[in-house]
Formats: sequence, C-alpha cells, structure tokens
Amino acid sequence: MKCRSVACIWSGAPPLHRITATAVLNRPPTLYTGGSDGSIIWWNLSGDEFEPEIKPIAMLCGHAAPIADLCICFPVVDSRDKKIKSDSTNAMKNLHSSDYGALLSACSDGLLCLWSRGSGHCRRRRKMPPWLGSPSVVSPLHSNPRYVCISCCSIDSSGYISDHNSSDTQNRRPSKCSVVIIDSYTLTVLQTVFHEKLPTVPLKFMAVITSTDDMEKQLAVLADLFGKLQLIPISSGSNSRGDGGTALRKSSHEERTICEGSSERGQVLSVALCKQIVALIYKTFCIFRHVITGADIGEISFKDDIFSQSHVVGGMFLDIDDFSEENRFAVWNSRGAAVVYKILHVDKVKVKSLCEIPAVSCPLDFRLSICFVKLKCYILRIESLCYQHKEPLVWKPQVTVWSLGQLYDDPNNSSQKCKMLGKGSVCFDEIEQDCVLIHKIINNSSLDNEIYSSVQSERIVTSSMVISENLYTPYAVVYGFCGGEIEMVRFDMYFDGHKDKRVSKQHFLGHKGAILCLATHRMVGRTNSCTSCNNILLSGSMDCTVRVWDLDNSNIIIVMHQHIAPVRQLILPPPYTARPWNSCFLSVGEDSCVSLASLETLRVERMFVGHISYPSKIVWDGRRGYLACLCPNFSDVLYIWDIKTGTRERVLRGTASHSMFDNFCKGLSIFNSDNTSHSSLLLPIIEDGSLPHSQIVFEMGSTSLNLNELNASQETSGKETAGKFSAPLKCSCPFPGIATLTFDLAELMSPSQYHRDAFTGNRDSNNEKTQANQQEADVLENPAGSIKKQDWVQSVGESLLRFSLSYLHLWDVDYELDKLLTTEMNLNRPEKFILSSGLEGDRGSLTLTFPSLTSTLELWKSSSEFSAMRSLTMVSLAQRMVSLSHASSDASCALAAFYTRSFAEKFPSIKPPLLQLLVSFWQDKSEHVRMAARSIFHCAASRAIPAPLCHQETRDLPKIASPTTEEQNEQDNLNTDDEILSWLESYEMQDWISCIGGTSQDAMTSHIIVASALSIWYPSRIKPTLPTLVINPLIKLVMAMNEKYSSTAAELLAEGMESTWKACIGPEIHRLIGDIFFQIECVTSATSASQPPAVPVEIRETLVGVLLPSLAMADVLGFLTVIESQIWSTASDSPVHLVSLMILIRVVKGAPRNLAQYLDKVVNFILQTMDHGNSVMRRICLQSSMTALNEVARVFPMVALSDTSTRLAVGDAIGDINSSFIRVYDMQSVTKIKVLDASGPPGIPSLLAGGSEATLTTLISALSFSPDGEGWKEQI
Repeated sequence: MKCRSVACIWSGAPPLHRITATAVLNRPPTLYTGGSDGSIIWWNLSGDEFEPEIKPIAMLCGHAAPIADLCICFPVVDSRDKKIKSDSTNAMKNLHSSDYGALLSACSDGLLCLWSRGSGHCRRRRKMPPWLGSPSVVSPLHSNPRYVCISCCSIDSSGYISDHNSSDTQNRRPSKCSVVIIDSYTLTVLQTVFHEKLPTVPLKFMAVITSTDDMEKQLAVLADLFGKLQLIPISSGSNSRGDGGTALRKSSHEERTICEGSSERGQVLSVALCKQIVALIYKTFCIFRHVITGADIGEISFKDDIFSQSHVVGGMFLDIDDFSEENRFAVWNSRGAAVVYKILHVDKVKVKSLCEIPAVSCPLDFRLSICFVKLKCYILRIESLCYQHKEPLVWKPQVTVWSLGQLYDDPNNSSQKCKMLGKGSVCFDEIEQDCVLIHKIINNSSLDNEIYSSVQSERIVTSSMVISENLYTPYAVVYGFCGGEIEMVRFDMYFDGHKDKRVSKQHFLGHKGAILCLATHRMVGRTNSCTSCNNILLSGSMDCTVRVWDLDNSNIIIVMHQHIAPVRQLILPPPYTARPWNSCFLSVGEDSCVSLASLETLRVERMFVGHISYPSKIVWDGRRGYLACLCPNFSDVLYIWDIKTGTRERVLRGTASHSMFDNFCKGLSIFNSDNTSHSSLLLPIIEDGSLPHSQIVFEMGSTSLNLNELNASQETSGKETAGKFSAPLKCSCPFPGIATLTFDLAELMSPSQYHRDAFTGNRDSNNEKTQANQQEADVLENPAGSIKKQDWVQSVGESLLRFSLSYLHLWDVDYELDKLLTTEMNLNRPEKFILSSGLEGDRGSLTLTFPSLTSTLELWKSSSEFSAMRSLTMVSLAQRMVSLSHASSDASCALAAFYTRSFAEKFPSIKPPLLQLLVSFWQDKSEHVRMAARSIFHCAASRAIPAPLCHQETRDLPKIASPTTEEQNEQDNLNTDDEILSWLESYEMQDWISCIGGTSQDAMTSHIIVASALSIWYPSRIKPTLPTLVINPLIKLVMAMNEKYSSTAAELLAEGMESTWKACIGPEIHRLIGDIFFQIECVTSATSASQPPAVPVEIRETLVGVLLPSLAMADVLGFLTVIESQIWSTASDSPVHLVSLMILIRVVKGAPRNLAQYLDKVVNFILQTMDHGNSVMRRICLQSSMTALNEVARVFPMVALSDTSTRLAVGDAIGDINSSFIRVYDMQSVTKIKVLDASGPPGIPSLLAGGSEATLTTLISALSFSPDGEGWKEQI
C-alpha cells in the first residue's frame, strides 16, 4: 500500500484560467470551471440566502489540454436506492450527491477524469480510444446517470489543408462524428450510438432526451453549426464486452433529421435544451423549436439596449428540471450583459422580460469570455478577463452571484435590474494590494491601459520547474515570468545540523518575451567543451530564442536563434544516452520545427523540419537514437526521425499514429521529467496504470527501426524496472507557477534502502557518476573518512525527515506547537514559499488546495481519506524522529498528539480519518507506520464509525406489545442486517482505494477488519447484530491466507474470542482448529515439492502464536480432540505435532482452570508424542514433550514428576468422589504401570461451581513422590 502526501508550492501570482466549461452540483452547492490549459477549479458556495459567498477551494489537475466539457454523473448508486427511477429529476434527488455524485471531465485530447465530490480526488483517469477523436459534449443519460453520452469529432486524416493554422471551421476537411456511451465507473466505452462522416459543417451541440412515446427510450439530439437537428435512438442494450467499443455501429435507419439547417440565418452560437424544446441562439435572435416535430414554436429578437454594444453569445433554460408550461430563459452577450425572460408555452412560446444583469465593467479593448450557470436560487456569471491583449496568455477568472428578479419584485417595473449578492476570485493574500488596484482599474476604464497591463503581466508565471540536485532532496524552484525574467528560489536544507548558507534567490535577465519552457543539465565527462560551467540552465521564450545560462552565477553563455516562432519545449537526453548525444538537447518551436543543439559545441547539430503542425508530444529514445514527434491537433500525424542521420524514417496518420506513439512510449519517457518545466500531466496513460519510468535500461539493438524491436524492448524494460527503487520525494509542475512535492511514506520510513540506491544508482550516461555523488561515494567507501557510512545515512535521513515535516505540517494552527517544532526539532519553516496541501489521484492526477487556511481546512472537512493519509504520515514521521533524535522527543510527541487528537479538538468539523484506510496499514513493514495507524484508529473510532454499523439509540417511549409491533421490529432487524451485509460486501468506487493503490479486494477485506475491530473494542456503539454477521467473513478472511489482511484478521479473532466471538461460533471452534492445522500441514508438502508455501511465514506465526492458543482456551475439549486425531491422521514428521505441543504449553500457562478436568487427556497426548514405537515423532518432539510435561507438573499440583524423571503420577482433579484414581507412568518405557483407587468420603469442598443442578467436586489437590521415587503422597 502506498501513502503519499502532497505539498504544493504556489508562486506569488494566481494561476491563469480561461474558462471553457462549467458544471454545478446543487447538494452541496458546488461550481466547477474547466480552463483552456486543462485545469479545473472547484468552488464552494456558502453563506445565507441574501449574502452568499463563493470561494475557490482547490485546483483539479488531471488534464493538459483544454477542457471540452464537464458534467455531473453518479458512478455508484446508493445501496438504499435499489433502482434508479426513469425520471432524471427523481433519480438525482434520491441519490446522495455529496457521497455518490462525481464530476466527469473531458479534454480535447480525449482524456477522461472522474473526480470525487467530497474530496476532489481523481478516482479514474483514462484515455479514450483514438478513433473517437476529440470529445466536444458530455451528457448523462436520464434513465441511469451512471452512464454518460459523449459526442466526439475527428478530422479526416486522408487529406488536410495547407493552412492548418487557420481558425475558420469551414476551411477544414469533412470530419467524423461519434456518439458513444461511457460507463462512468470504469470510463470505458460500452456502446457506439453513432459513427459516420459529417458535412463540412461541424457538430455544435449534443444532448440526451426521453422519448414522449416510450419513457424507457432515450434519444440523442445532435445540432450542427447551422441549426440542423438530428435524432438518434440509444439502444437499451449496451455492449457488455467492455472492450473499448471497437465494434463500431453505423448510423441505423432509425436515425432521422428533424429539420435542415440554413446558412442564411448565420451560425448558431449556442444551443439550449429543456425537455422537448430546443433553443437555437443566433447573434440577433433566438428560435424555439420542438425537438420531436421539428416545428418552430416561437422566437425572440434581441434589439434591447443592453445588447446594442455586443451580440448575444449564449443562453440557457433556468428551470430545466420542472418545465411544463412556464419557464425562465436567460441569454447573454460577449460583455457579460444578460436578460432573463419568462417563457409561457401552450401551443406557441410567449416571452416576457423579467430582469437584467449589467455588463462587466472593464476597458472595451480587453478580451472577455462569459458564461452563466444556475446554482440553487442564484444565477452565476463566470467571467474570464484577458489582461494583456498583445499576448493572450493572462486570463483571470471571477465569479459573481446574482439574484433572480423575483426576490426583489417591483410590480411597477416589468424588467428590473438583478442585484449582485456576492463575488469570488482566485486571489492570494500575498498580492491582495495588487488585486485591489486591479478592481479599481476595472471599475474605472478611463485609466491608462498600459498601467493596467503592466500591473497584471509583471509577475505572471508562464513556466516553472523544480530542480532536483540529487535523488533524495530538491534543490530549488525556478520561475519564468511573462516579462522575460527568470527567478530561482532555493530550498532551505539542514544537513548534519548546519543550515545551507547559499544565496536563497537568483535572477536571470535577458529575454524580451514570456518564458515558455525551462530545463537544467549537469555537464559530465566533457573533453573539448566550449563552456567550463558544470550546471546549465536552458530557457525558451516568446522572443523565439533559446538561452543557455550558467546556473551558478546567472551569467549568459549563448543566445541561440534556431527558431522563428516562440519556443514551447526543451527536452533533455534520456538516461543512458550515448556520447555525444548525452550533452545535447531538443528545442520545439511553434514554427513546427524541432532542433538538436549541443551544449559542448554550443551549436545546432540537427534540424527536423516538415511537421504539418506543432508537434506537442515528443519521445526521445536515447538508446537506439530515434525521435517520435506526434502532431495531434489537426491530422494526427506521427513522424519518426533518426537522430544520428537526421533523416525521417516513417510517417503514420490517423488512428495508427496514436497507437504507434503509445507503443513507442511504453517503457520510455515522453520526456525526461526531472529538471524540466514539462507538465507532469503530459505523461502518457499506460493501460496497466503505471507511469513510464524516467530511468530505463534497454537491450542494445540495431540502428534500423524495427517494430518487433520496439515490442521486445517493452518486455525487457518491464522486467528490468520491476525492482527499480522509488525516490522518497518526487517533484513536478502540473501547471506554470505550481510546484508539487510528493512524499512517499514507505520510502521515508526505510532510509537505508534509498540512500544505498542513491549512491549506487546512475542518472548519467555510460555509468559516469556526477561529481557530487562521486565525492559522497568516496567518503562512504573510505574507512578512514571523516564521516562513517552509518552516521552519514542517519544524518541524511534525519535531514530529509525534517524537510518533509516542514512542508507537510499545517502551520499557524497551534502556535505553541509551531514554536516547539522550530526550537527543539529544528524545523525550518518555509516562509519564502506559499504552501498548501494536496491529494494524489489516479495515474499522476493531483488535487491541490489554494494557499489559504480556509481552503486547506475545507479539504480536511470534506475528505476523510485525506485526513487519514495526512495524519498517518505526520504521526509516522514524528515517531521515526524519536528513534533518530532523542533530543527532539518532546517535540515529536507533541506533533504526534496534535495529528492524533488535538487537531480534531480545535476543529471539530473536520472529518475523522477513514477507518478502512487505516487498517490497510496495520501490517505495514515499518513498525512506526503500524503503531501510528493503530493509534489513530483508536482515537478516531468513536467519531468515524460507518453509518450502517453505528447503533442508533431509540427513544425510551412506552410501547404496547402487540403482534404488529413485534412484526415491525422483526422487519426492522431484517432491514438492519441487509444494510450491514450490503456495507460489508461493497467495493465499488471507494475513493480511498485509488488513494493508496489498492484493489476491490482491499475494499471488502478492510470493511471486514473494521467491523470486527469495532465489534471487539466498541460493542456499545455498534448495532447488536454486527458480531453475528461479521464473524463468518472474518473466519473466511483468516483462512484465505491473504498476506495483507489475514494476520490482522487472526489477531482480531483471537483477541475477541472470549468476549465476542465464542457466543457466535462456539460449536464450530474445533472445526476451525482442524482447518488451521491443515493449512500448517500444507506448508511441509509445498516446501518439499519446491513450491511457494501455502501459508506465508508472517501469517503462520500469527496462527500458531496468537490464534490457535486463543481457540484452544475457548474450546479445550475440542482442541484436545483435534490434536489427538492429528497423531494418527498426519505424518510422523509433520510440524503439527510440535505446534500442538507449543500451543498446549500456552494453554497450560494461560488457562489452567479450563484444562484441569482434562489432565488425563493432556498427559496421554504428550506421552503419545514420546512413544518408542514411533521413533521419528519421538526424535522430533522429545524435547518439546518434556518441556510440556514439566510445565504441566509445575502448574497442576495433582500431577507429579519424580526428581529423576522416571515416574509420572496423574490424579483426577475434578469428578465423582466415588470414582477417583491416580495413574502412574514409567517414563522410560512411556507406559502406564499402576492405577490407584483414590476414592474418599463425601464432604470434600468444591473447586469449580457450576449450575444449580450440578457441581464439579475437587478430588485430588496435590501429589508428590518420595525422595527415592518409589512412593508418593496424596493430598485430598
């Protein structure tokens, strides 16, 4: 299991965000906005009805291309709602949106992401099949919102136009349109509804409606740019193969065109749909049309003064769920002005103006992107303002909340102004003064626009990266700004008790345009190099130049002019690249050219020209010397180049280009992600869920390109990277100005392993170590060095732990704790960085909160998964620090107590840690992690009991016993049991599973562990029937011999045997004992056959040392019966005999009272293992048998063993006074030699009191032999 914690470093400027898609969730009120850069911002609406407050909470990072559409879906149906009704409104209301609702996002490159509502965590991240093209519209099905309809378009790759940079859609070749059904749970294609070529007019709109004739029938409505409407039926039977929808279905004869489009009216700017009414919105008018009949039923002409300065760009129905004869309809123009109309529909649509929203106040030459959405009883205007017109890069979002006119109704005014109730924007506290100035400028458009632009563009970050100096710590964050400046900010590190005294900031000046890409490279093994510097910084800019800098002193080395357009990418050579290519780099420009330049000669060595468009995806295979360039924007063309000769080897088009590129990427890196500004979200999505490694060893191959060689290299790389070490700290930059540090708890807890790999590992070509690592290795290899290896590793580990705690701790919540951490633990508070928290999602996706305490606490309040993972990490690191530095033990204990208990006391509204996630780490390899997981579980259990298991106290009301009441109670109990069983068996869409990299098996087993633990430790807080329902799954989990959970299940079964489980499975205990012995017996047979053991060593130790003794104490007679049967049913050399003796000793020590009445059976079993007739068993068990006999004689006075160990006497301890005997055994022959009658008179006191009808009587209290061993004494 993985437990990774994310710390996010923000630049001083808010992120850029041009909104391209929106989605809302009413319960709880949430807004999502998707941007042109692929980012998604999560907004929360709070406050009262008349003073609402909307704030950005987090940025969802899963896409690297413009967001095409967003929609709300329900991947898992609430178990309490057995069936979703056909009506979408009822379906949505019945579902608990906060728990089961999710956001589905689609970007233009075909990537889908599914985001949890509660935590913003990315549950799934998958790539759509390339034949579908680029998604445009996403719409859930009304009959079942788990399934989503997606329309996609792809340009025909058979031909393409030369003017590929033209934005006119009519100049493009005919495209293919596809409409498919996606399962939002798996993000796989289930059914192809439509797939065929369209005319030159592209698709504009798609939605799903319910047929008026058959409520079970779903129809897809398609509208093109000129208003042509088509209806396509959606088959109720989906493709159950789940093979990605490769079996295409042509458009059926049922497809029909409702009405033809017309170019005379102009282009449709927006389409809105409500039930069977569609609104086609043009620049100056809007047409309402009936979808089924195709008849026009009304029209609105936009001639109002509010639309005089700008044309209409969008519209929507406000009451989409309950449209009957009356609805409200809103339209808006490009400057943000909107009008809300009241629509009356009987036979024809009648329109009346209700209220107006004024336009945005900003200079007219500034670019705006406007859209509106309805959320609860408000209408939200979502604004994107471009502050810099010459370079359209600087887009800032703002959301304003407006009332709908009926709240302030004025009967004397037919159309009134809406009132703005609130607004929100992405604005950091550190630049609050600049934001105030910006708003003043917005409200006063007469101010100088140059001052306005300079305020916005001065500190806008357009590129950023994190430099990793070595394999275990980051070195610095580098920012490239819109004005051309480059700034490097170093991390403060403590090593060996001393703080790094290097300059914290450096600046690189020279570029005249925005910095678009950055990279750093360390020169190694140079011979005839033109530069003497070791560390080099590369930068590409809007000024079309590539600059090479000395990273150490900020001096410029050379300015390169190989491009005539802005430089977008810099790519470093991958690991194990041969000389001289290992000192080269690639630069990619918007001129569609790729250049190869050398840092030794400081010249351009190769130019790869002829790409049809900008190659946004590039892979460099350094081992074989090939370059793959994919141009996905228009014709999906893949170019493969030979780097050594500079020739083009192959060109592939269409779907084959994507398939070949994905095949090329398997086992390779799309770029060398370390020390470059490339977004980590550009990594290709591999089907098995693993991200490509940045360090791969390949088999040497020929220089000619061979597809079979590519496939062979994938298998080789997969085997060689299986044991590759994982760094404890990984750095990435998903978007410019946002850097993330991901801390891996498992690696942080095992420092000796990763430090050993850090020294022996290699990042450079030809196995040449860097100078710094070489010096470190020399110190460690030299016994006479100033620092010993063990001390050095411990010092580095301690330094890394302090660094991790500094960036993961929640500062400014407990000032006393902060002071203690900085003074006693020597934590260096990162004051020069703007920090926030984050959560890692599926396949490299991230959820990053905005840098404010409110946003961070919102994540704690909404995500029990984040609460569990962050608490587990902090407590584990604190406990690890205690073992490394005893001087900081007080601070470490205070830190652990804060995340275990104190934090929840300060903020009771935060969600308790998820118990299922915590139990997943109860068997972790690290002792500190195991202790932390159990401590947090016990502290949070009372607050975190799952709702289906929690006991609801009934009111103490007088009840009259009646058959009706009894029947009702019985029915309630059945419902309760069904609810518990449903929870125990649930595994679908568990957010925490993807958080820790688990499976559906982990979900079910964790539920069993949690229910069992609560049954033992918190019986008064759970439902009474839970122990009875969970015991059988718990036993099955024990017998499954699962390496992760069976040991824990066995411990819980043992701990609660007497108090909880014995009442549930009393008669079945002896069978369970027999089954466990059988599993142990299987180990010997598997080992002798050179096969993996049936029972792992850890589980076997738990079964033998913990579970079997508790089972034996619970059912002594059953245990004795089982072990006696093992004598004759198993081999003489079976390990079960030794195990039986060991457990018997444990029972004698732990429960002698239960064993007293079966002393005769105990002694007989021990003597059978010592029988001379079975020499094999006697040889194996003799020592353990004598130990058991001595222990029995020590504990029970009625068992006597002579001093010479030649005689053994066993007296009846409990029984009938008239039939009491003493049995004497000869230990040399292991035979019974005498039976003495010890019957005595009545009146002997009782030892064990039974029921009222029976009494167990004490017979013989003690026995002892005479000194010569021939006689014995009896005490009654």
